[in-house]
Amino acid sequence: MATPLAGGGPLSFAVLGVENMAESLGFYQGIVGMEVIGEDMLRGPRFAGHWRVPPETRAHAVLLEARGFPVGRIMLLSFIVPRRERVRARRERRMIGLMNLNFYVADIHSAHRDLSAKGYEFWWPPRQHQLSAGVGQETGALLEGPDGVILNLIQLDSTDETTRIGRMRKYFREEGATRTGFSPVVTSAHGVRARDKALPIYRDLLGLEVVIDEPLGPADERTHWRFLQGDHPYGKIALGQALNYEVEDLTPFAVAPNIGYLAQGFEVANMDAALAFCRDIAAEIYSPPDEIDLPGLGRTVSMLVRNPGSGALMQLMQKS
Repeated sequence: MATPLAGGGPLSFAVLGVENMAESLGFYQGIVGMEVIGEDMLRGPRFAGHWRVPPETRAHAVLLEARGFPVGRIMLLSFIVPRRERVRARRERRMIGLMNLNFYVADIHSAHRDLSAKGYEFWWPPRQHQLSAGVGQETGALLEGPDGVILNLIQLDSTDETTRIGRMRKYFREEGATRTGFSPVVTSAHGVRARDKALPIYRDLLGLEVVIDEPLGPADERTHWRFLQGDHPYGKIALGQALNYEVEDLTPFAVAPNIGYLAQGFEVANMDAALAFCRDIAAEIYSPPDEIDLPGLGRTVSMLVRNPGSGALMQLMQKS
């Protein structure tokens, strides 16, 4: 693994702009089985400056975690403002920006039946995928989650522990599932226009290691996927670059106070080093480091930067 300049790690939390907090909690807490570990009403000039919203803006904030894992968490932010827009207003399926959240499930067919009965829309029924040698088999299904966030549910099929999926299946079933048979966020997919520009902030700053790097998909819709993993099986990052098809750039809309997937959150050990690194790679500093209170995490020094490969927001935070 690369030596991280700021001592960070996997995805700490995904920041989701929420339309209806009760409905979003009903999914991530009631269905996925995550637990609320912090809740607060955020306000004040530092909060407003961090998210570039009017100074009077408030936000109901909730942090959810699964099984005590400090990775793959969900941060829900319901901004209290007169008007908000959906990031995926036209329900695009391929995009530049933060694309989807992946969860492992114990039984994909049961999850498909139960969620369909509750009114959640799947793109298609569960499909099995045979991956490359040494990886194994999985069955997945994509659905439209709360707040227009795309969710990918994955059942790990291979039981052979010499395969990557077989080993992960053993870990998930023995140590990594919630009370409802889901994992925390396993992977956050990020659509990029330039994967080599998107990579350094994950690899060289945060210390994630590239574990898969290859084109995948049908001939008329090839995507180069680069998967990165930190020091935990969960909280991985998948960078996808379209090779022969057009995609919509949603990053201008993925900002507060809008509704959808707004930012990836990562913890760093040294904010000064993180800031210097981001400047060196010409990452736009969306909001400079400042002291921000985060529910469940307490007082932090946090900043928002745009990933140079896509423009998607990344929240870097150092606990005080």
